Amino acid sequence: MRTLVTTTKWSAPILLASVSLFANATELNANLGLSLLGEQNHVIGEDNDVKIHPYLNVQYGMFIVGPEGIGLTKKVGTNDQFSSVFLMRESVFDKEDNDLLKHFDKRDDATELALQWTHYTPIVDITTAISTDVSNTHEGYEAKLMLSKKLQTRLGTFIPAAAIQHQSDELVDYYYGVSSKESNSRFSAYKGEAATNTNLSLTHVYPITAKWHLATRVAYDHLGEAIADSPIVKRSNYWSGAFSVFYQF
Repeated sequence: MRTLVTTTKWSAPILLASVSLFANATELNANLGLSLLGEQNHVIGEDNDVKIHPYLNVQYGMFIVGPEGIGLTKKVGTNDQFSSVFLMRESVFDKEDNDLLKHFDKRDDATELALQWTHYTPIVDITTAISTDVSNTHEGYEAKLMLSKKLQTRLGTFIPAAAIQHQSDELVDYYYGVSSKESNSRFSAYKGEAATNTNLSLTHVYPITAKWHLATRVAYDHLGEAIADSPIVKRSNYWSGAFSVFYQF
C-alpha cells in the first residue's frame, strides 16, 4: 500500500498524468505499469535515490486509488474539481541505513488527510490543497498552491507546473529538527520553524498506442530557509525525475 500513497517527490509525476487522463471519468478507469524514480537526496548521510515502483491508478466514479492517495474526487460544475484523499508522507531519512544519523530518534512516516481544490481556466489551472497529520506523527500541516496547464500537442501532452508549499513548525521540526540529546560536535541542536518550499516541474505524457503511455517528469525543488538551515540538510536545491510506462484499461 505504501507505494500507492506517498506524498513526497514520488507522487507528483503520476498525479499530473492521472489528472490529464481521469479528469472527466464517470466509470471504471485503470492504469497499470511501472515507474523508475530518481532524486538527489538533500539530507546528510542519505544517498541519491533510484527506485522502481509499481504504477497503479484506478478511478471508479468518485473513488480513486493511486500515487496521489486513496479517497474521493468530485467534479463541481464545469471548471472545478474537489478531492479528499489519505496520503503518506515518507520520512526524510532512514536511521537504520544512515551511519551519520544512527544516534537520532526515528522519524516515522505520517498518514495525512489532504483536501484539494482545482479550478480549470483557459490559461492556467489553479490547485490549492492542505494536508494535516491524522496519525499523531509530526502533528503539523502543509498548505500548497500550484499553477499548471495541460498542453495538448502532436508530440503528446506537456504539463508545466509551479508550486509553493508551506510546511508548519511542527512538520519541519519533526523531520529536520535536532534535539539536545541528538546534538554532538557535528550536529548542533536545532529547532525547526515553518518553511515555504518551491517546486518547478515539467511532465510529458506520450501515447505510444491508444492504450500504452509513457510519462516523463523532471522537477527542481528549492527548500525554505528554515529547512535549509537544519544541520542535517546538505543541499537546499535538488533535482528529481520519473519515467513511467503504463497501460490504460
